[in-house]
Amino acid sequence: MSIILHIFQSNILPLFILVAIGVILQKKYHFDVKIFAKLLFTVYIPAVVFIQLYRLDISYSILRDIFLFVFILYLVLTVIVLLYIKLAKVESKKIPTFFNSVLFYNSGNYGLPLILLVFPGNSLALSIQVIIVVFQTLIPYTVGMITINSGKKTKKELAVGLLKLPVLYAIFLGMVFHYLAIPLPQAVEIPLDYIANGFIALALLTLGLQLGNISWKLTSPQLIPINIIRLVLSPGIALLIVYAMDLSGVIAQVLIISSAVPTAVNVVLLDIEYDNHPEFSSQIVLSSTIFSAFTITAIIYFVQVVF
Repeated sequence: MSIILHIFQSNILPLFILVAIGVILQKKYHFDVKIFAKLLFTVYIPAVVFIQLYRLDISYSILRDIFLFVFILYLVLTVIVLLYIKLAKVESKKIPTFFNSVLFYNSGNYGLPLILLVFPGNSLALSIQVIIVVFQTLIPYTVGMITINSGKKTKKELAVGLLKLPVLYAIFLGMVFHYLAIPLPQAVEIPLDYIANGFIALALLTLGLQLGNISWKLTSPQLIPINIIRLVLSPGIALLIVYAMDLSGVIAQVLIISSAVPTAVNVVLLDIEYDNHPEFSSQIVLSSTIFSAFTITAIIYFVQVVF
C-alpha cells in the first residue's frame, strides 16, 4: 500500500496539482484557452518532438515494434467499440464520439509529463512516448475528422489543414537532422531546450484551463462503458499485445502506461467544430481525466512489479 501511495504522490499528484491550478485560474480569470493551446501546439510540442527525434536513442527494431503495437491496439479497440455500439444500439450521431474518445488519448499534455515523471532522465522512455505522440497528433486530424463525417470540409481542405500542423515539420526535420547526423548549432539547441523544459508546466496548466471551460456534469450513463474501455480495457489489451510481441523492460512499461491515459481534449474540439454532441464529449474528457488518477496509479504499480 505504501508503494502505491508513493507512486500516486510522486507521479500522479504533481500532474493533478498543475491541472487543478489551471482549472482554478480559468474559473477566476476566464483566459482565452485557444491562445495557450495554440502556443502549445505551434511552439512547445513541435520543439519537444524535434529535440527528442534529433536525439533519438531508439533502434529500428524498437521503432518497428512501436508501429506494430499501435496498429494492433487501434485495431482491437476499434473492434471492441464496434461491438459495443451494435449491442448497446448507440445513437448514430454519438458513434463518432465513441470512436474518437477511445482511440484518441491524451498522449501529449498528459502522457508526456507522466512518462517524464515515471522515467526521469530515461531517454529511451521519452523517445518511445514521443513516437506515440506523433501518432496521436496526426490521427485526430485525419481519421478523427473523417469519422465525424460532417461534410463541411472537402478532402483538399482537410489535407491543407493537416499540412498546417507545425508538428509535421518538426517530425520531418527531427528525423532528417538525426539520420543525417546534422549538427545543431548551440544557439538553436539552447532555446529549444529552454522551451522543452517548460513543456510539462504549460501542458498541464493548459489541460486545466481546458477542463475549466467544460461542463462539470457527469450525467450520461454511457460514460461508464467508454471509461472502462479507455482506462481499463485499453491497458489490458496493451498488456496482452506486449506479451504476444515478447516485449519487456522500459518499452513494455511505457507502451502499457501510455495506452491507459484519459481521452484527449481534441475530441471535444472536433465535436465543437462539427457541432456533434460537444457536451457529451466534454463529460467523457472530464470523467476519464478524474478516474485516471486512480487507474494510472494502479497500472504504474503493476508494470513496475511485472516488468
